[in-house]
Amino acid sequence: MSATPGWTLPDGAAESGPEAVVRTGPSGLLLGHGRSGPIAIRLFRPVPTRLLLAVPEYVTWLLAFRCISLGAHLSIVANERRRWQGLVDAVQGCGGTSEFLAPGGVLPGQGRPYRPSLIIDDASYFDGVQVGLGRFQAVMLTEDAAASGAIHALRSCDMALVSPCDARTIENLRRAYVLTPRQLRLCADLGANEVVLAMPRRLVRLSIPPTPTEYDLLFGHRRRH
Repeated sequence: MSATPGWTLPDGAAESGPEAVVRTGPSGLLLGHGRSGPIAIRLFRPVPTRLLLAVPEYVTWLLAFRCISLGAHLSIVANERRRWQGLVDAVQGCGGTSEFLAPGGVLPGQGRPYRPSLIIDDASYFDGVQVGLGRFQAVMLTEDAAASGAIHALRSCDMALVSPCDARTIENLRRAYVLTPRQLRLCADLGANEVVLAMPRRLVRLSIPPTPTEYDLLFGHRRRH
């Protein structure tokens, strides 16, 4: 992690208490807490799932790490592998499995109900939108939701997690997912641990802090060095 300058966690990320507790439930991957309670997504299904991530890097690490608790095998397609080495080390240190793949490498064909496959797309010359996926397999695409071409990527994904949200990002979400002005107001003034989860005609705001254990396993060595 020290190899990534300027990579910071929000204040209070390691705090305990109800807002810092996130548990994995039987319905899928529990992201965090919204206004009405816990929010989970069915990331691994009999059909492939694509999730666009336009969030601080620590959120991507956190979600990938939580997928390991569901038995997922992690494949990372990245040009700069050193940026992801800390995540790979944490996954393997906790008994999970992970690997780096070249953009043109052979991807896992599919997952299984109790051994799903997660692919992180953080590479140029690799299109996680178009790549073929199998059963119980998901891809997380790291994208800039404010970019001019983001609407196509958003529409090609089942859902998106986004934070922060500037005017261009909000407009892209509106056009991609047919969201109303009332829904889009939830994008304003996101807190340090907050993101929006968007999909066609739906948008929710939620908090995704790491638990104390997750913080220690993924990011705690930053405090020790």
